[in-house]
Amino acid sequence: MTMTSSLHLASVAAVRSVSSGRLFSAPSLRRPPLISLRTISQQEGFFGPKGSRFVRNFSSVEAGAAGNMAQASIALKQDEALEWVKKDNRRMLHVVYRVGDLDKTIKFYTECLGMKLLRKRDIPEERYTNAFLGYGPEDSHFVVELTYNYGVHQYDIGTGFGHFGIAVEDVAKTVDLIKAKGGKVTREPGPVKGGETVIAFVEDPDGYKFELLERGPTPEPLCQVMLRVGDLDRSITFYEKAFGMELLRKKDNPENKYTVVMMGYGPEDKSTVLELTYNYGVKEYNKGNGYAQIAIGTDDVYKTAEAIKICGGQVTREPGPLPGINTKITACVDPDGWKTVFVDNIDFVKELE
Repeated sequence: MTMTSSLHLASVAAVRSVSSGRLFSAPSLRRPPLISLRTISQQEGFFGPKGSRFVRNFSSVEAGAAGNMAQASIALKQDEALEWVKKDNRRMLHVVYRVGDLDKTIKFYTECLGMKLLRKRDIPEERYTNAFLGYGPEDSHFVVELTYNYGVHQYDIGTGFGHFGIAVEDVAKTVDLIKAKGGKVTREPGPVKGGETVIAFVEDPDGYKFELLERGPTPEPLCQVMLRVGDLDRSITFYEKAFGMELLRKKDNPENKYTVVMMGYGPEDKSTVLELTYNYGVKEYNKGNGYAQIAIGTDDVYKTAEAIKICGGQVTREPGPLPGINTKITACVDPDGWKTVFVDNIDFVKELE
């Protein structure tokens, strides 16, 4: 999904209309009328030095009470926000990235990876084209959104983006097919280090890596998006609270000095998950300009944005409809700067129609 001419929204999710008013507001806390401290201080002469101390002490008590009530209000808002996030109807919709030769990439994905071209959209007045590919309809499957910007033939993928994961029933057979089509294999089929799952790695024409994982039949073959982060605990907390994701699995590999976690909205064998990788001692990565963002569906972009703010996240686009198509979205970045766009579920379905 894109939001500038360099990267444009493609497949967005929709949410029902949201009534105006403050979200996650704490219950009204009634306070008794306060004595006017100004009046008291003006009559300080009548009280004398002891009266002055009384005024100062009363002011301190009143300020402390107000602070306590403010903290209680914040706590209530946080609890309400986190509870709503858990109940929200969320699903990972698509991942957006830029490519230098759209036709060449589409051919590789369809002939070598077995994807289907679901739709294609050309916007000549803004000089870009989008293509959506995947293993099933967009309303029920996670898909890729490719963006080709006219005249731009190369992008820097950077060091932060890792790979996409595809579940296949026979890794070796898939690798042989990719080789026969002239594709690049960067890791031959074999068991993963420290495990039994057979994997392989291949690269698309732009250098984006795909991990092939040998699994049985699955409803969601496009099963992973891997990103590198600088503080794993911080990232886990953010995605659990602000995004409502579940920590599905965590594996530490001290021999190779890295730790990975799987987070998502459903089990790994049935839904797409976000794989976060922490390499010991590495706090920052170059994100390049190729990979863009993940899109997630939500029932309410307005509540989503407020929950992200309450959890300490940075909202980069305030919630509201996109000009021209009226699909409601909001966008944010995680603690490492990885971008996510939340799309209204209902609007998303309408856009597909």
